[in-house]
This record gives sequence, structure tokens and C-alpha cells, in this order.
Amino acid sequence: MERRFFDVFRPSASKPGTPDESRGADADADGPEAAPAAERRRTIHAIVSGRVQGVGFRWSCMEEADRLGLVGEVRNLDDGDVEVLAQGPPDDVARLIAWLYHGPRWANVASVHVTDMKSGSLRHRAFVMGN
Repeated sequence: MERRFFDVFRPSASKPGTPDESRGADADADGPEAAPAAERRRTIHAIVSGRVQGVGFRWSCMEEADRLGLVGEVRNLDDGDVEVLAQGPPDDVARLIAWLYHGPRWANVASVHVTDMKSGSLRHRAFVMGN
């Protein structure tokens, strides 16, 4: 199924009749208050391409994620891209994704590829910068 631009800001939706692995089989049974804390979080893996190394992208991303209260990691890849793992409240993760599309002042983002991961799969206690 093709994803549209705004779809990256929303958690993946499951097909009717099948449980969404990021929410659990009975997350809707008693409303959102009944869902465990790990299931009220969104976890993403993002690859940001373009002129994103040597322009303060990792530092700025770490500051933005910290401001939003997210946990995870940002690091440079050998091919010139930047990898971001982030976890937190779905709205705040969506705000970080929106930020990734422009990055800091000197960056020139060509593309952002976002993949939703299993909710709560990151064990980070803060948002850190790798390599």
C-alpha cells in the first residue's frame, strides 16, 4: 500500500479485523486509559537524506527531540544519511517527523523515510547522539 505525505505523521493503521501490533489486540476494549504506558507511545525509525551531515543536523535533532520529551538516538550513516530512532507520545513523535523534513538552518533535506516500529521497543532513557 502506498503511503502519502501526511501518513508518516500517523501510526500505521491495521486492517479491519486484525489487531494492530503497535497497539495490542485489546487496546480499544476499555478505551485509551486501559492501554499500558508502552502502548501509548509511538516508536519510529527514520532515514533522512540530503545535505544532512556537517550542518549540525544531529545536534539540532537531539535538541528538538529533547524539547519534545522523546527518547532515542540520532547518528550519521556511512552513506551520508542520518538515522533517527525516536519514541514517545504519538503527537510529539509526529512533531519530530515534521521537523525532520526541514532540519536545522544549514541542512538541505532531500527525503525522509519513516518506518513505524513496535511500540515501546526502544530502551533508551534519553535522546542521545551516536557516532
